[in-house]
Amino acid sequence: MPFFVGLGVLMAAELLHGHWSGRWRFSGEPEASCAKLPKSDEPMVVGNWKGEPGPPLADQDIALGEIGGYFSHVFTHPSGYVVTVLIVCGRPGPIAVHSPEVCLGGEGFVLDGKKRQYKAELAAPDKPVEFWVGQFYAFDGGLRKDRRQFWTYSSDGAWTAEDNPRLHFARFPSLYKIYIVRQTRKDEKLEEDPTLDFIKVFMPALQKRLFGAPAKS
Repeated sequence: MPFFVGLGVLMAAELLHGHWSGRWRFSGEPEASCAKLPKSDEPMVVGNWKGEPGPPLADQDIALGEIGGYFSHVFTHPSGYVVTVLIVCGRPGPIAVHSPEVCLGGEGFVLDGKKRQYKAELAAPDKPVEFWVGQFYAFDGGLRKDRRQFWTYSSDGAWTAEDNPRLHFARFPSLYKIYIVRQTRKDEKLEEDPTLDFIKVFMPALQKRLFGAPAKS
């Protein structure tokens, strides 16, 4: 009996590790999902926000994060507000493991306080989108620079803010992760952030491209 119990544990561990490492791959994935991303070199307009190609990711970052595809854009509102968007796609394990707390730490940014969850309500029939939101800051020449960052994950069309995304999305063949960033003041309230208006027009357009039009109830 101990032999069979041990064998079962080893087999389960091997299957789980093989799935996380990509050895047990779904046909065509994650390449098929990554190919659905908007093209970074093509301008994109959503609502009153005009997008232009953003800075490309370094080859080293793509290799380190095992990123299969990405979308980088900078959106500007007629009022002068600027929002930066980065979407990365690939296998769930590598995509989920690099959180902003880790990535931005390498750039000298520190999380001010704690991250919080925010649910963005979208117009029907689109479903709400859950984000993590964090206020990050760094000092440049003695001056404090603040940025507010939203991030969320999806493999099946439901965008959620998970405590353990690597475990939650492990069963899926691919994963999208979105970063939405805007430079802010330290005392700017979340409810006053124009990024919330951007999210309401950007997410439905992105959802339709990645997962198709939502079904009407």
